Amino acid sequence: MSWISPAKHDADIRRETDRRLGPGYAARMLAGLDAPGDAASSEALLAWAQEVSRRMETCIGEEDRIAIREACACIKSNRYSAYNKKYFPALRAEHPDDDAAYLAAVAAFMNGRGRCGKKVELAGGQRIRSYFQFGGRCVCDAVRGAWERPPSTTWCRCCQGTVKSVYQFVFADRECFVDIVETFATGGTDCVFDTWFGERTERPANAGKG
Repeated sequence: MSWISPAKHDADIRRETDRRLGPGYAARMLAGLDAPGDAASSEALLAWAQEVSRRMETCIGEEDRIAIREACACIKSNRYSAYNKKYFPALRAEHPDDDAAYLAAVAAFMNGRGRCGKKVELAGGQRIRSYFQFGGRCVCDAVRGAWERPPSTTWCRCCQGTVKSVYQFVFADRECFVDIVETFATGGTDCVFDTWFGERTERPANAGKG
């Protein structure tokens, strides 16, 4: 994973906030708070990320906040990726009428690939569970190891966005939902995410929790 400039991450947060909540919202929310430079100390990075999270949690509702942070994912797949164009269609062709077998095949294929966790498995027959196995410490590139754990799950939703950007292509006609099982921010020993699928209009009761 390449290092992400704090300025780039700050710009992403501002862009996605304005896109979701209207022009100028981010400038008001982050007034007086500038991203540290590329040579900033760990202390400066830590203070900046903590304050960004605090302001987002104060000024933005949970559903919007999660969507904004997901959209700020540093590593994302798009509709031109091999997952969408090649891998998932090929697996679906092997299991055209069996969703459970298809999801099991997706999980087996993704296991160990790295982008969506170092360990991937099917949980409960319908949820793809990804374990990132980072060795007990947050490795967010935007803060360059400034903390062992984020101040809250707000910061973790960026990694959640990476997971969602891939698995959204598993079912073209269904909504993809991703949520946190545990991260270092929750006191967990790993960063673990669940992915599941529902109707386009569905909003699961437990979405946005964690």
